[in-house]
Amino acid sequence: MTSPPAATATVAAGVAVLVAGVFAVWSLLWWARAATDAEIGKAADRDEVVRTAREHVAVLTTLDHHDVDTGIDRWLAVTTGPLHTELADTDAGTREAVRRAATVARAEVVEAGLSAFSPETGTATLLAAVEITRSREGEPSTTTRQRFVVSLAETADGWKVSGLERPGPGGGK
Repeated sequence: MTSPPAATATVAAGVAVLVAGVFAVWSLLWWARAATDAEIGKAADRDEVVRTAREHVAVLTTLDHHDVDTGIDRWLAVTTGPLHTELADTDAGTREAVRRAATVARAEVVEAGLSAFSPETGTATLLAAVEITRSREGEPSTTTRQRFVVSLAETADGWKVSGLERPGPGGGK
């Protein structure tokens, strides 16, 4: 027969194993739930939209007078809706005026964040701060910082810019 202290130790060890098993099962279930949580997927989608939008805004605020047609083609590749139509309608006179201006504008999005995101409707709004460096031969480059409100729409080809506006005073449109 087992002595009382040994029996107590055996029971205590059994309880400890049982508690550890329950904790392991609970942890596994919690981890599995977290790994499939829709909010994690939505956060990843938001990150992807911000990344894509940053790239698109940089494209839309960059233009080289040496190759205006390619620049406009790049704009068309990242836009949709009325903005796309407006850019597609850029006439030969406007293109020639850009060439004569002999300016190169290069942009970098320095800050960006979504102010609205609706994967259900395929729309998002991004607020972006962009540094644009303009240069002309024989002149020093100038850099300005501009803010944009960027409307995005999900298309069959991914997220595209459907509107690009400068906010008014105080941050409003």
